[in-house]
Amino acid sequence: MKTHMQDIADFHRKFGLEYDGRPRALPKELGDFRVDFKREELREYIKASHILHLELTTEGKTPDRGVIVEQLEDQLDALVDMVYVILGTAYLHGYEVRWQEAWDRVHAANMAKVRAASAGDSKRGSTFDVVKPAGWVKPDHKDLVEDHIHEG
Repeated sequence: MKTHMQDIADFHRKFGLEYDGRPRALPKELGDFRVDFKREELREYIKASHILHLELTTEGKTPDRGVIVEQLEDQLDALVDMVYVILGTAYLHGYEVRWQEAWDRVHAANMAKVRAASAGDSKRGSTFDVVKPAGWVKPDHKDLVEDHIHEG
């Protein structure tokens, strides 16, 4: 079964944007482009979310099913686009072959977290948050990046 990262590699190769080297810092111009690209996709999600919220909460107005479907579609598209851009950025950094291992480590660390019991337990001020309990250990990725291009 093909992975998302394989799709990303295929896409970058098709357009002559491939990078098959060791982990690297992105050249400044490329790094700035990727940051702006991620912001653009996030803005699209925020816009759709705002329109959807207004459609669903405007007092005295019956929500329009067509608007709801359109904004849900725009949200989904923006979320997939964000992941696509983020994975593309990881690919351009040279993390393609290391991605799944890093993901697995982050997932294991996240599964060791706990749900915030109160807004005061969260640095984000929300009980929707999942927080690091005492003794929580962050994932270690040093072995995944120690063979980087900057060592010659």
